[in-house]
Amino acid sequence: MMIQASGISVTFGRRGVLFGVDFTARAGEITAIVGPNGSGKTTLLRALCDEIPHDGQVRINGRSITSFDGAELATIRAVLPQSVTLAFAFTVAEVVNLGQTARAARPSADVPRRALAAVGLAGYGARRYQDLSGGEQQRVQLARVLVQVWEPLVDGTPRWLLLDEPVASLDIGHQLMVMRLAQDFAARGGGVIAVMHDLNLTALFADKVVLMRLGRVAAAGTVEQVMTDATLTAAYGPALRVNAAPADGSVFVLPHSAA
Repeated sequence: MMIQASGISVTFGRRGVLFGVDFTARAGEITAIVGPNGSGKTTLLRALCDEIPHDGQVRINGRSITSFDGAELATIRAVLPQSVTLAFAFTVAEVVNLGQTARAARPSADVPRRALAAVGLAGYGARRYQDLSGGEQQRVQLARVLVQVWEPLVDGTPRWLLLDEPVASLDIGHQLMVMRLAQDFAARGGGVIAVMHDLNLTALFADKVVLMRLGRVAAAGTVEQVMTDATLTAAYGPALRVNAAPADGSVFVLPHSAA
């Protein structure tokens, strides 16, 4: 089972953003979409979600995305955008419970509580969402999408998490926590597609990497296949070296384990 796209092209006005992109993500894996700013990462994710007009085809678990109605599509994939703005004074529990409206199973009082605990926000349910820090709000939104597809595999059919920069505003401890949740979701049979900026976290957690540049796929494959000095330097511009300490002895800090 997979999400598969072929020939995806997107134009905003007269400006082309994606140009005939082919993409595959398999259930049981984390597929990371990386690349410099403006390379088309978020646009590709939005096309995979059928949120924007595009040429080409997207299939989820063997079915064309256009064959789903909105309610059915929401039961098999949950989308975490880069940012969410709420106009009303919701509590944390109310925001997380929004994920239950799309669940295939009956609503549960226990699942939202467990989701908040999973993102490190146990006991936050009664707090006002607007009173939280940006990083806490981001984790509340992650809890919401986890509730939406709480069981990664239903009757043998995988469900999907599509995450746009899920660790962007988080400290390193919470970054690792979020990526471990994604890793666990995939390990239990679901599929994860994540737009990532942090190449080190990508190297730790991704099973497959799609490197974008100027609206096209520059490279795709395993971490070892994609993350080479030459490939990354060509995509990003500055000279980049993989698995090499700075020659001048500068201090650098990296997480060393995904476990």
